[in-house]
Amino acid sequence: MKSRTKNLLSHEDIQRLVKVNFGEEYEHKIGEIKELKGGMFNAIYLIQRVDEKNGIVLKVGVAPGRDLLTYEQDIMPTEVACYQLIKEKTSIPIPEILKYDFSKKYIDSNYFFMEELKGVPLSKASKLMNKPSLDKIKSKLAEYLVQLHKIEGNYFGYFTDEKKYQYDTWKNAFLSMFGQLLEDCKFHKVNIPYERIEQALKYNIQFLEEIKKPSLVMFDCHEGNVFVNKRNGEYEIQGIIDFERAFWGDPAADFPAAFIMSDDIRKEEAFLASYFEKSDTKKEYTRDDEIRFQMYRMYILTVMAGETFRYGPLYAKMQREWAKSGILKCLEILED
Repeated sequence: MKSRTKNLLSHEDIQRLVKVNFGEEYEHKIGEIKELKGGMFNAIYLIQRVDEKNGIVLKVGVAPGRDLLTYEQDIMPTEVACYQLIKEKTSIPIPEILKYDFSKKYIDSNYFFMEELKGVPLSKASKLMNKPSLDKIKSKLAEYLVQLHKIEGNYFGYFTDEKKYQYDTWKNAFLSMFGQLLEDCKFHKVNIPYERIEQALKYNIQFLEEIKKPSLVMFDCHEGNVFVNKRNGEYEIQGIIDFERAFWGDPAADFPAAFIMSDDIRKEEAFLASYFEKSDTKKEYTRDDEIRFQMYRMYILTVMAGETFRYGPLYAKMQREWAKSGILKCLEILED
């Protein structure tokens, strides 16, 4: 996917980064270098290794000076921090981070190396699955999200060292996050119903006050970031990737992000049943949960509308119109 945010590197630059991080002796092990074009934000490369079964993946952050949404500024350290937390505190399958460098000494952006996942994205594999197999994967995904949500932070909001953006309440954090996003959308002249969104947030703000503990929320656990493989005829989750958009907040915010095509999480019966079974604190889906689901869905759809300035005109128009349609559906429920 073409995007203005991708910091594309030459093969010579990539080879230099490999040598810097893994040693001069690694140079003769470098095989084919291939750009992985499925992503929409970072430049990602698969580097094959001579005489090795698995390659390594280089993920390159956005170069300085690129136009971004405010929350997207310098988010690669968030991803690495999440991988470290998840490895330490859960059994969630993730790729191993091999090396990372945020110094911008060798290239003008952050980057890290991680191990290659040999599986395929669930977005592709799901087309080949029958319902029982897909339900099994969704149930396992719910188990992993329960583990993720048990990781608690010291504040609400996006990962940051700036105290003014470390909020004591989820209500204040979410209002700040959404408010800044709307300002970004206005700057890029995105055609969405700003006043209705702001009024809907104000009208339903009390539902956010129920969230007392800041849990780790991935907010990007869609099928494209869940890799599966087949073992003994059964599909299983091999790894989950892309934690750069994570924040500390309400665990339920992961529901609309994981099932972005669904406007009603109750349709995902296998997922919810597994989540409630494994969770120590959440055992049912209430009317209050539905309101919050729609608020978080409206937020991620607004993100999707707001980020289209960096895509080609045809794709941008398609995504923007789809996102706006979803926002209007959320508003119908939140204004009721």
